[in-house]
Amino acid sequence: MSATAVSSQGLYGTGANAIDFLNNSKLTVQQGGQVVTLGTEAYGEPINVEGSGNSIVNSGLIKGTHSVAIWFQNTSGANTVINSPTGIIQAPGNVIGSSGNGAVDFTNYGQVIGDLNFGGGDDVLRLYTGSSISGSFSGGGGNNSIFLNGLGASSLPGNFTQFQSLYKQDSGTWTLTGTITGVTLSEVQAGTLVLTGNNNSYTGRILVDAGGTLEARAQSLPLSISDNGLVRFVQPDAGTYTGLLDGTGSVEKTGAGTLTLAPTAPAGNTYSGGTTITQGTVALAADNALGAATGALTFNGGTLQLTRNLDLAATRAVSVNAPGGTFDTQAFTSTVAQGITGTGQLTKAGTGSLTLTGTNTYTGGTTIAAGTLRLGNGGTSGSITGDVMDNGALLFDRSDVAGYAGTISGSGAVNQAGVGTTVLTGASTYTGGTSISAGTLQLGSSGTSGSIVGDVTDNGQLAFDRSDVAGFAGTISGTGSVSQTGSGATVLTGANTYNGGTAVQTGTLVVGDSAHPSATIGAGSTTVAHGATLGGYGTVLGSVDNAGVVATANALPFTSGSPSGTFTIAGDFTNRGVAQLGVTGNTIGNVLNVGSNYTGVGGTLRLNTLLNQGGAASQSDRLVVNGNTTGNTAIQINKAGSGAQTVADGIQLVQVNGNSAAGSFALGAPVQAGAYQYLLYRGGASTPSDWYLRTTLETAPGVPPTTPATPPAPGNPPSFAAPAYRPATVGYTMTPSLNLDYGFSILGRLHERVGDVASLSAVQPGSKDGVWGRIGGESLDANSDDRFSSDERTFFAQLGKDWTLDAPTGGSTHAGVTVTLGSTSASFEDSARNINAQLSNATGSVETQAQSVGGYWTKYLSDGTYFDGVGQLTHYHNKYGDIYSDNAAQNGYGAGASGEIGKPFVLGSTRIAIEPQAQLLYQYVHLNATNDAISSVSANSTNALRGRLGFRLFTANLSNNSKDGAATPYFTANVLHDFFSPGQTEVGNASFDSGMNKTWYELGVGVTTSAGKNSELYANVKYSRNFSGAYRQGVFGQAGYRYSW
Repeated sequence: MSATAVSSQGLYGTGANAIDFLNNSKLTVQQGGQVVTLGTEAYGEPINVEGSGNSIVNSGLIKGTHSVAIWFQNTSGANTVINSPTGIIQAPGNVIGSSGNGAVDFTNYGQVIGDLNFGGGDDVLRLYTGSSISGSFSGGGGNNSIFLNGLGASSLPGNFTQFQSLYKQDSGTWTLTGTITGVTLSEVQAGTLVLTGNNNSYTGRILVDAGGTLEARAQSLPLSISDNGLVRFVQPDAGTYTGLLDGTGSVEKTGAGTLTLAPTAPAGNTYSGGTTITQGTVALAADNALGAATGALTFNGGTLQLTRNLDLAATRAVSVNAPGGTFDTQAFTSTVAQGITGTGQLTKAGTGSLTLTGTNTYTGGTTIAAGTLRLGNGGTSGSITGDVMDNGALLFDRSDVAGYAGTISGSGAVNQAGVGTTVLTGASTYTGGTSISAGTLQLGSSGTSGSIVGDVTDNGQLAFDRSDVAGFAGTISGTGSVSQTGSGATVLTGANTYNGGTAVQTGTLVVGDSAHPSATIGAGSTTVAHGATLGGYGTVLGSVDNAGVVATANALPFTSGSPSGTFTIAGDFTNRGVAQLGVTGNTIGNVLNVGSNYTGVGGTLRLNTLLNQGGAASQSDRLVVNGNTTGNTAIQINKAGSGAQTVADGIQLVQVNGNSAAGSFALGAPVQAGAYQYLLYRGGASTPSDWYLRTTLETAPGVPPTTPATPPAPGNPPSFAAPAYRPATVGYTMTPSLNLDYGFSILGRLHERVGDVASLSAVQPGSKDGVWGRIGGESLDANSDDRFSSDERTFFAQLGKDWTLDAPTGGSTHAGVTVTLGSTSASFEDSARNINAQLSNATGSVETQAQSVGGYWTKYLSDGTYFDGVGQLTHYHNKYGDIYSDNAAQNGYGAGASGEIGKPFVLGSTRIAIEPQAQLLYQYVHLNATNDAISSVSANSTNALRGRLGFRLFTANLSNNSKDGAATPYFTANVLHDFFSPGQTEVGNASFDSGMNKTWYELGVGVTTSAGKNSELYANVKYSRNFSGAYRQGVFGQAGYRYSW
């Protein structure tokens, strides 16, 4: 519809308007419809409302070409205009006008082209997102309100004038680019209201309801806001907000700029919904700038900056979300007592100090960009989790034991400041160094992790507590101490100068490996507890009190493949435990160098030593003491070498440049190699305080002779420095001769073996075949060289079967076989060993089991002459044991033969006869090679030829009164001689002659008696003794029974 008015005379006399209506009417301009005035009349409006209660709904076009689009003539009441999304209301100036004070409720979804200025009534303007007003807008007179609605986002340019109330509704966003200075009440009921103008002079009241958001730069916000929803500071630049925020709502900071919250009210801001810093920086000088003390502080990527020293209220929850958050203390200090939660990373910025005393559980890690992050404040709380990028200083300040499992990296430093213990279990790589002002910094917690790099200034205690092998290459200085508390090993490779002492409580503390022999630990006292180990290739600058192990160089278990070296204790060394210089299987040559005095308190010194001739060829680990030695220490030798007679001073074990008290050192166990026993003596030719191993027997510790001494007279122990043979050597040397002697004993003699057959035949004619048996034993004491001696006890049982091959009148010929079982037990002595008062003469023993079979042939002539031949094979099994519990077993065999002849001669008219006898015996005995735990023992093969000359004086067949029996008693006297020397036995590389005295005499008595018609009993005893030379004395006895048929 259109109208063209050229004068003020319109329809019905109401003016030059296109549409007029009075009250309670509704005009709808549908989409596509138009109400337009085309004339030149300025008062020819497209719509003129004369009354009230009317509503205009426009979805088309309402246009005044030279006039307003809608004119309200009413002076009271209210009318409504709804401009739909497709609607356009257009005028060259103001799109509405009025003649009075009637109210207009104007809702705009579409376009208003022109100004929107209301009249004097209480007007309402409702703007929806997507709508627009091209010109200015004003509420006019009355009490006017503007409502911003809709779901999307729209911008409203221009300043708000003559509107007393502003309401933001719905969830959409409205941006007001002008000012709201004239608004008395602004209320954000829902959605977001964005202010971009300068509203600092706004004196009205602004409310943000629970569902609403007020968003602006600090420069655009009024100085008083009741925040029950959200106030979002969008601050791309620097801005300061000095106003007051109250209410139950929250505040959020976005934008890259810095927002300074500086409320002028003494109580500060009181909003209680918390603060979120999403972007940029929030700067403040007081905690109450963040609202009520119960309001949370949430970092969502932004920074909190301090402009003075302040602490956050302990009741304020603090969290860091995934984008992270930053505390910028600048040059000030701040304490956060509550635990910080969240999944983000916390960054400490600024040169000042931030103290965290709560149990912080945020999981994104920590970055110290500058300044100091202090965990704890001298109490029992203050912790973080996760890793730390430390480019400033990380300080631990607690009074209890607190662990930190994260990794500390970066260019910053770490300081242990609390009196408690901080346990680091991460693999930290920070490069700014470590300082311990108080308490203990512990690396590891009995596991396989926990390390730092770089130097440590230690004015408290540095503890290492790991179960594996871990190195520390930094330098430790200061007045503090170091402790090793883990079951593993800590390897220190730096030149450490701390002087507060060292405590090795468990595990191993290594001072320098083979690549770092210049490593040191401090000059304070060092203690090594029982079960713990101290060692390495470096130097302890102070004294050491050891109740555990002090191990030199490769004597440590995990350095066994490394070369030999020197471990130095610059001060005194008190050894209550073990000084471990050598380990079995390692190289020889480690040196433990003690700079001052050495005191043994029941301790042990373990050395690797090559047991050889010593002197210039000596090879041994050594203890070098530059002061004096006292107390008592047992030396244990891990030996190598085959043993030898020592020369010169022997093998040096301990070098003492001061005085060495007698008894300072003693061997903890016998030292043996080859055939020799090495004994410990104090003093050499020009070194009276040094300690040596020598294979000599000396009357007192001193200098060995330069030339061999002459052996003493037989029977007296030598008093010179005789060779010291190990105890088992005596048994290995003498047993071959004892086995020989046993074999000769059971070869026996005719009358000892079968009795006096010739005498029996005279009273019991007709007996031919027979069986017999005898048991016997011998006690033999013998020396082999006036030094080695044996005390042997022998027992045997022999059975025989006798056949009479020929029995002419007055004579007979016999043959038989024998079986013999025997055992011997011998103990040995070395008489030279008592030269050394610490040694016993007793050396050991041997148990021998022997089994023999043999045969014989005997011819008796009618005149009493006899010829007797015997052959025998024997198996030997020797079991050796010495006084040091070294054992060996040996098998062997022997073959023997005997030829004997005798003829009786009656002495005058008496019944007494003398029977000269001669016997030649031969044996070959071979004993196999064997070995014990000390050395090998060679095989021994011996050819022995023994001769006997003597006589038997007897009276044959003395009858008893009843004439039912007869007895032949006799007396014997013999001289025996061994023609050959026995074979030699090699023990290790030393050879020994096992021969005993070659000539001795023998006296004996015996009797043969008939026992019934076909039986006889026989027995004899005899005593033997050497004429001269090596001692030999024996007693032999036997008893036998023979039955013939």
